[in-house]
Amino acid sequence: MTDRRRSDDYKQISGYIPRDLALEFKSICARLGISQSDAIEEMTQEWMAKKLSSRSEEAQRPKTIADVVQANMTKLKRCGVKNLQALAKGEVLPTPGDFAIITSALAIPEEERKKIWEETFKVSVYQDKVSVYQDIKGVKVYRDSGGVKKDECEYS
Repeated sequence: MTDRRRSDDYKQISGYIPRDLALEFKSICARLGISQSDAIEEMTQEWMAKKLSSRSEEAQRPKTIADVVQANMTKLKRCGVKNLQALAKGEVLPTPGDFAIITSALAIPEEERKKIWEETFKVSVYQDKVSVYQDIKGVKVYRDSGGVKKDECEYS
């Protein structure tokens, strides 16, 4: 058995957990004949894998309405939303009503809806090469061309 305390291949980690949890942990390790170090190493590996997995799931989540529509085209065909093909390609933005129908049909939580709408709008604005100024009232879109006077805006 390796003397982990003296080995350069091992490092000590520490933290504080509730007393009852610590006592139960020690008891279970003793009952199973497992060293606490082995148990902590196993738990740490599982925890890290879970955290890394949740990050990759987050990266795979649809970010825009086009992504959502592409991934769920079959389900959405029955919802009565027109222009699904154009929405899936990002050629058009949904009306707020269509967006509500789509996200309701897919049971997307409110917080996620907000993120998708903001990302969809941000992407469409950048594709049109305009800058965005966001205030409390909503999103104002300013043209880069100079065709709109200062403090004048067009809403998309």
